[in-house]
Amino acid sequence: MWEFIKRIFSEREGDVTVVVLDEHDPDGSSSFKLRARDIIKMVVVVILMSVLITTIIFFATPLGSLYQHKEDYALRQSVMEISERVVSLQDSLMARDTQLNDMKEILRMASDTMLTVDENADVFLNEESYPSGGEIPNVRTFEMLSQNEVIFSGSLNKTPDFPSEYPIEGRFTQGFSSEDGHYGIDLAARPGTEFRAIADGTVMNAGWTINYGYVIYLQHAGGIVSVYKHGAGLIRSKGDFVLKGDILGQVGDSGVLSTGSHLHLEIWKNGVPQNPLMYLTN
Repeated sequence: MWEFIKRIFSEREGDVTVVVLDEHDPDGSSSFKLRARDIIKMVVVVILMSVLITTIIFFATPLGSLYQHKEDYALRQSVMEISERVVSLQDSLMARDTQLNDMKEILRMASDTMLTVDENADVFLNEESYPSGGEIPNVRTFEMLSQNEVIFSGSLNKTPDFPSEYPIEGRFTQGFSSEDGHYGIDLAARPGTEFRAIADGTVMNAGWTINYGYVIYLQHAGGIVSVYKHGAGLIRSKGDFVLKGDILGQVGDSGVLSTGSHLHLEIWKNGVPQNPLMYLTN
């Protein structure tokens, strides 16, 4: 075959005689005389027609749309994955900004507080405040302090007592995964189950969010913040001082991102998400 093609191209200006032999009938052989130039033109025309027909089939039949649909589907999947990562990153940045702003507000309130625990103790234990020979009442200093004075009295400067018990008794359903944007752990429990503070701290923020239902943030010493999400209700408000084991609210199935009645617990240290399992014990 290749010899035939070479002969045609080498004899472009001449004629080529093609002899067809029949193995079963030698007398039935025949010959054809062709011009090499015409054969080349015919081959070129056949190739162009084949390309044209293939193009028409691809663009004028469902075959082309099927191929294009596969390409579009792969592209849409990539775009959706990128969008989900961007949304997860935005949520993480918003949570960190909220925590930083709350920490700044607490520090500002601390700078405005002029009284300390010792100063208040001196005021209330001054003997001149009572009649001569009178007996000084037995009043606990903690009860004489205002809320802000308790928060900034130094009680929050103590290192939190970790590891701590779980905030609720529930079933572990999902773990910590920063790669997937899940910066905490999920503990399934019955609706209305009370959840508790894992350490002493003060409420930085508490309220309702569309994605996570009722959420409460606790600021602890050492730059540690604990976050409790998907609550059905809260019994603490912003600025409250809580002790380890104090009830914060009730578990629920609140927020559009909730997949059932559970508590989502996050722990952050200096703005970096931590695996809560490192701070908890059974």
